[in-house]
Amino acid sequence: MRIPAILAAMALALPLAGCYVANQGQLGNFVTSTIAPGMTLDEALVRMRAEQFDCQSSSAGTLTVCTRSQESLLRGTCIERVDLVRSAASVRVVGGIDILAITCSR
Repeated sequence: MRIPAILAAMALALPLAGCYVANQGQLGNFVTSTIAPGMTLDEALVRMRAEQFDCQSSSAGTLTVCTRSQESLLRGTCIERVDLVRSAASVRVVGGIDILAITCSR
């Protein structure tokens, strides 16, 4: 009957050990503190790439998709995705930010 206690201890230890835990709220807070609408697209891309996001422009040129892979022991590979929508007034300015749901392989 020690198995539940061991599992509970492991669940508490994993985040402390530096393992990734998918947290949509934390991703949202991070993104909104890093980039904002009205910022130049170049500056937003520099900031996202500094945080290990891979950013690619869409073929239509109105959207830049930024993704980052995170490994989780419990959930496998998790993908964080942030879409930078370009401003209608200028393609060089971020008009909006869409933070998509984190998806994991398990």
